[in-house]
Amino acid sequence: MIQFKKAALVMALTAGMIGGAQAAVENVTGLTITGGDFGMGSAGGTPITAGGASPIVTGTYQGSVSGSNATSLTAFAFFGTPVYTFTAASSAGIAGGGPAPTGTVDTAAGTIAMDLSSFFASWNGTNFNQGNAAVTGTYNAGTGAYDMAWTSLISGGSFNGQTGYWHLKGTATAAAAPAPVPLPAAVWLLGSGLIGMVGVARRRKSGNTKAA
Repeated sequence: MIQFKKAALVMALTAGMIGGAQAAVENVTGLTITGGDFGMGSAGGTPITAGGASPIVTGTYQGSVSGSNATSLTAFAFFGTPVYTFTAASSAGIAGGGPAPTGTVDTAAGTIAMDLSSFFASWNGTNFNQGNAAVTGTYNAGTGAYDMAWTSLISGGSFNGQTGYWHLKGTATAAAAPAPVPLPAAVWLLGSGLIGMVGVARRRKSGNTKAA
């Protein structure tokens, strides 16, 4: 009876682990940009739209500092001068950069989390790292719509010490979740095996007792 109770406990724990494996978290594969805004020192102010290099594709670097909307992730101007954005591991003479963009969405919680530490802005011939490794926001699993914002301290250049406030929105694509294992069948199969093992162990123990 004790062995059977142990088997039942293991079955219950296994069911919990298998159920927990069916997470609602999916990997982001791309981010289109349909709007947003940028502010210097405070949120909002300058509307943002998509540049020619949008959408942002995860796992790769995009855009360049060539000074063209065709190679920019976003399109907007600051003080009448265009701002071009791109992702890179580093930029000459500028601190910052990092891995190519990655992220996840939680379809159950309705959230998105991105590592955009490699996000750069180029303004008036100067590059600024404006990335953040912990960008968060909302996500609609039905429409794919996201809305996220972050801040980044500017180091060097004309705006040294100022904080950039970024807000992007659009739609996100995410990798399809693996097909879930049917819980009843999985648990029953594992439970049957455990009970069988308990039976073998009991028979062995009984045989050893008689032999003694």
